[in-house]
Formats: sequence, structure tokens, C-alpha cells
Amino acid sequence: MSPLINSIKANLQLVALTSVLIGILGIFSWLPKVFYIVYDNEFYLIIHSVSEIICLAIGISVFVVVWYGWPQTKNSRDLIIAMIFLAVGLLDLAHLLSYKGMPDFITLNSENKASLFWIISRMLASAGLLAAVYIPRRSKNPVFHRLYLLTVTITMTTACIALVVLFEHSLIPMFIPKQGQTLAKLAFEYTTMLLNILAIYMYGHRNPSQQAVFLLRVSLVCSLASGLAFTLYDNVYDSFNLIGHMYKIMSYYCVLRSLLQTSIVRPYMRISRLNRTLRSMVAKNMTLYKETKDSERILQQAFIQLGATLASKHDLEGMLQQVVSATGTVFQCDHVYLALAENKTLKIMAYISSFKPPDIINPEKSFMGKVFTEKKPLVVNYISHYPEWIIEAVSLAGLKSMVGAPIRHNGNVIGVLEIFSRKERDFSQHDAQFLSVFSHHAGEAIKNARAYASTVESFAELSLLYDIVKELAIQKSPAAILTRVTDKLYNLFAANVAVAFIMHYRDDGIHTEPVFATGFEQREIDHLQHVFSDGKMTWPWSGLSSMDDGTAYEETQRGLITMSVLLSRRLNILPLLASGKLQGLIVLGWNDPMQEIPPSKDLVLSTIASQTAIGLERAYLYDHFQAMALTDPLTRLANRRQFEVVLEREISRTLSYHRPLSLIMLDIDFFKKVNDTWGHLAGDVILQRMGTVIKEGFRPTDMLARYGGEEFAVVLPETCLEEATQLAENFRMGIESANFEAADTIINITISLGVATFESCSNWTEPKTELIDAADQALYRAKQQGRNRVECHKPN
Repeated sequence: MSPLINSIKANLQLVALTSVLIGILGIFSWLPKVFYIVYDNEFYLIIHSVSEIICLAIGISVFVVVWYGWPQTKNSRDLIIAMIFLAVGLLDLAHLLSYKGMPDFITLNSENKASLFWIISRMLASAGLLAAVYIPRRSKNPVFHRLYLLTVTITMTTACIALVVLFEHSLIPMFIPKQGQTLAKLAFEYTTMLLNILAIYMYGHRNPSQQAVFLLRVSLVCSLASGLAFTLYDNVYDSFNLIGHMYKIMSYYCVLRSLLQTSIVRPYMRISRLNRTLRSMVAKNMTLYKETKDSERILQQAFIQLGATLASKHDLEGMLQQVVSATGTVFQCDHVYLALAENKTLKIMAYISSFKPPDIINPEKSFMGKVFTEKKPLVVNYISHYPEWIIEAVSLAGLKSMVGAPIRHNGNVIGVLEIFSRKERDFSQHDAQFLSVFSHHAGEAIKNARAYASTVESFAELSLLYDIVKELAIQKSPAAILTRVTDKLYNLFAANVAVAFIMHYRDDGIHTEPVFATGFEQREIDHLQHVFSDGKMTWPWSGLSSMDDGTAYEETQRGLITMSVLLSRRLNILPLLASGKLQGLIVLGWNDPMQEIPPSKDLVLSTIASQTAIGLERAYLYDHFQAMALTDPLTRLANRRQFEVVLEREISRTLSYHRPLSLIMLDIDFFKKVNDTWGHLAGDVILQRMGTVIKEGFRPTDMLARYGGEEFAVVLPETCLEEATQLAENFRMGIESANFEAADTIINITISLGVATFESCSNWTEPKTELIDAADQALYRAKQQGRNRVECHKPN
């Protein structure tokens, strides 16, 4: 219905209501003998009190409804009306209490006092409703705060009541006993009615068809009729007064209904409409939510599975196949292809399809090639429009649309990910962007696989370096060091054959000794040993290398030498140099002549070669210094330190295995005379010769040592006293008959020997000291008894 029709309808209803209300008053005026009644004082007081209490309750209800609805509505107009009716209710209460026949209200009750409260209440209600028309519904003025207005309302109402109660006779009289209403009171009543008529017009002019406004206009009509009734009564207890109060109750009730509409019903209806809207939206959203949840679940499962695969798998093909499977699951496609660039072509690395695609795709005649070349996602809605780009697998599968995205690695396009559909226009640019996410995962898979391979390779190299350094710290033998390093390189590079040589430097050149070999035949080892031992002191195989024969091999030139020996294998030779000296060689070989150690391994091999060469050099030095620490430099026999170590070890063995141990102490007779006669150099020659003769005169199992000066010691394991004495006697006789040549002079010498034996049953507390002391005492007796003889220690 249009707003104009609604307005006319509302106005007609108000005219009809006005006619009825005023018509009732007209009937009472026209037929006073029938309808006009003056009621009994007590009866009318009861009716009057009930009607005023009802009005008071409605006024308070108006206030309460708006007060508690205001925080939600913030309706300033309703708040003003509520405050007006709060004040009107309080004034009606004062009017009720001041009515004649009621107990005195502070001062003596009278018709004039009650009429004063009545007319003030009527004027306030009419003026307030008219003023409310001009108050905006939502005002930000702080004056319209409810606490402030409540304070002002109660204060002004209290002041007004006090004014009437205390200064009643100073105010204009409204009722004079025996005369009735004064002209002033009638003037105020007509003024009130005029305000009501003006308010009815103003509310109707604003929004006449609105329910709340219509109820306010009905209230004003009732108030207008009520005012007219109060101008017609002659007695405060007559019918016109009663009808006026009934109209007043109707007026208040309509105000309550109106404010219930704006403060409670209208917000509730708004909430109800919002609730229905929300329910409808919730129903739609639930449908969308379920669809989204299903898609999210599929997507989440795909990404979880994809992430788990990328985290657990390290082979490139497996990860790419998982990317393809996840793409097919999310896009619900049965045809997904992934290709990587290889030698200016695209190689299919993973796919999902009922038709196997070709392994190699020409980038110039395929959708993949277009995506790869343009380096951006591509959507093709009609594949049939591009027959020159259709590969056989796509044609056989009946595919009609596709979307592809480039795969990037480190900013470069290295491949393409494509999905196909049997429907035309089945993909959008959003799908292309979403597919880029999976192509990104493919790039990450490639990145992770390559990083993993590089990490594994680096770890293997670092582990090898660590093991080599550890072996260098543990192993003391050059042969053991070179054997361990060669074995590790052989396993690391998966060579078919390997051999390692230690270099020995002699007066006639460099000689090699094989210390490790696997896979080579003996003739090949002999050939290599001959090649590397050519008797030259610079580059041992200079005739086979690109270097000149006279070019020395610098320490910085540790790179691999690649050659074919015997024309049967491909060899990589790793020289080991330290301090400018070749310490050894490691040779790795492959049966395939095209296979060799990749150039990228030069750095790690150079490091290994350097560390190994240093380790070999250190091992050689260790052996040399160990020999110097335990060997007498003049006689090349063990010195006293080594003698004591060996003797203590043999004593432990004697105690453990209960076998005898003998010790011979021998001294050159009159050695001082040799030095004095032929000089100390001749004496040194005699001592050197004595060392050689001792080595030749005793068994290999015996331990020979220079004990000090011209005194020597021989440890005889598992030898009894008799056998040791016989060996000593034989050796003495050999020295006696031998000729020692020094400075072209033949010198004959003799020796004295003392023999002692230790057995497990001997009661020696310090076996080593007591055994040496026993042999030394026997030697002393031999010297005392004429020298050149053997004496034995006789235990008590």
C-alpha cells in the first residue's frame, strides 16, 4: 500500500475516533436529563482514585519502558516523552492526594488545589508531546542523557508541587466553590486542546501511517476529548468529570502503546527480522561451509600428505610423483603431467593419466612448451583450437581444456605442471594461480632433493675427512695409514680397482712398495710398480704425464692425474706430497674408460691428499724418532731404555708361563787400553764391529743391547742357565778368534761374560733389578778371575 493511502486511512480513522469521542460528550449535553449524573461523594472518590492510580501506573510504566529500552534504542524523543509522563504521573499523584474528600496533602485539600495540579499536568503533557515532535530521535547533545534529564525532571516536578502546596492562594484560582471553574481554568483547558490539535497535525505531517506515530495521535485525540469534557462539568463529581478521566486513561494508554512500539516492539521486530535473515544466511553459509569444509579437508589431506612426502622422501621422482598425485586429488583431475627441462627439451618426470605420454616433449609444439617459454600460467579453454600443440596422449584421452603453470627453482623456470579436463572452459585464472601453488611445491621438491643429495654428498665427504683425520691420529704405521685411506676412497667413489704405494727414497732413486690392492691382477700391480719406480728423483712417471722430465712436482699441484694403463682401465692417480716430497700414491680405476672421478671432487681430494701425505710424513718421522729413542746410534743395537722395557716384559712372561729367562752381561777386556793406544775412533770402530758380531752370534729371538760404554747385554727368553752358559762360551770363543780392523790395524780383543737365570720359582722381590745385579756380579767375578771367561750366578 502506498504511503499516501496509508496517510489518508490513518487520518480518516482519527476523524472517526474524534467524532465518536466528542459525540458521546454531545449526547450527554443534549440529553442531560437522561445521561447527566452527579455521583455520591464517596463513590466518586473511589472511582476518581482508581482512575488516577491507573493514570499514575501508566505514566510510570511509560517511564520504565523507555528508561530500560534507551540503552538499545538511544531514542532522544522517546526519552523526553518518558520524562514528561514521569512528571505528569507525579503531578497526577499530587492531584489525587489534594482532591477534596482525601486526607489533607501537607496543606488543606480543596477543589482549587486539585485543579491547579490538574491543569499543570494537562499543560505539561500537551506541551511536552508537541515539543517532542521537534526533537531528533538520535541526538548526540549531552542534554539528552537520561540521568541528566531524570535529575532535572524530578527537581522541577518537586519544585512545582512545592510551589502549589505552599503558595496556592498566591496563584491564579482554577476553581471557586459554589461558582465552579474559573475563566482562567477554561482558558488553560482550551489552550491545552489547541496544543493537542497542533501536535496531532505535526505528528501527522511527519509520518502519519507509522504505528507508533498513529498511537500518539490517538492519544492526543483522547486528550483533546478529555479536555473538552473537563470544560463541560459543573460539579467535580458529575458525569463529564468521570468521562474526562476515562478519556485521560485512554490517552495515557495510547502513549504507552506507542512507546512500547518504539522501545520494545520495534527493536524486537528488527531483531526478529535480523534473526530470520541470519537464519537464512546461516543456512546458506552452512551449505557453503560444508562444501568448503569438504574442499578444505581434501586440500588439507593433500597438503599434509604432500608435506609429509617432501619431508620423508629424498628421491626426486618419488617427490614429483607425490606432487602430481596431490594436484590430481585437489583439482579432481585424472590427467596431470609434470615435465622438467633437459637438453632443450621437456622430459616427463611424473604423470597421472590413462594414456602414457611421450618421455620427451618438443617445447616448440606443445602446451607445455608455451608455458615454459612464456614463464607464466596458461589457461586454454578449447584445446581443439590448437591442433598443432596437441600431443597424442591428449588426443586419445579426449581432453578439451587445460591449465599449466611453470615450475621455478632459484628464480629460473625449470619445468611445467599441467592438468587437463574433458570439459571445455573447465578452468579459470583462479585455477591457474592455485595450480602455481603446486608448481611451487614441485620446485621445492626439486630444491629439497638436490639439497639433500648435496648434503648427503657433503656429509660423506666430511665423514671421510673425519675418518681419515681420526685414522691419522690413531695409526702410526705408514702402511696402515695408506691402506685405510685408500679403502675409504675406493668405497666412496665405487671404483672397480684400487692400489696404494708407499715411496722409499734410496741412493738409486725412488722405489714403490704396494701396501693395499683390490681388483687388480698381480701383473697390473707389478707394471704400475715398475712405472712408478723409474729411478728418477723428480716426477716418477714423467714419461706418461704432460709434464717435462725436469719439472719438479710442486706441493700445490695435487690434482688428479688421469691415464689409461695397459689400455684396459681408466685410472685416476692421486699423488701424496708433503714438504715437497712425494710420500705415496693412490690409484683408483674403472673398467669403463669413460668413467672417472668428477672434477667437482678435486677440492676434497686435494684436502685428503694433503692430510694423508702429512700423516705419512709424520708416521715416517715417528718411526725414525722411535728408533733414535730406543736404539744405540753407534752399534745399532737397542739402548739401555729399550733393554729394560724388554727385560721387564720377558720377566712378566716368565712369571705367567713358568719358563726360564737368562741374561748375559758381557764387557770388552782392557777396552781403555784400546782407546789409549789406537784412539777413540778406533774404539768406536771396535764397538760398531762388536754390535755386528753380537747380532750374528746370537739367536733371532734374543734381545741384544748396549748396556753402557763397552758393556753389552743379551736377554735370552725361555733359556735355562746351562744353555745360556753354552751360548756365552761359544760367543766368547768367537770373539777371541776374531780380528777387528781399525785404521788399517788388526786388533784382537777378548770379552768377559756373566750369566744369570730367573725362574718363576725364584724368591726375588724385584726380579728385574736382582737379575741384572746377579748377571753383573757374575761378570765381576769373571774379570776378577783373569778375564776372557764365562762365570755363572749360583743361587743360594
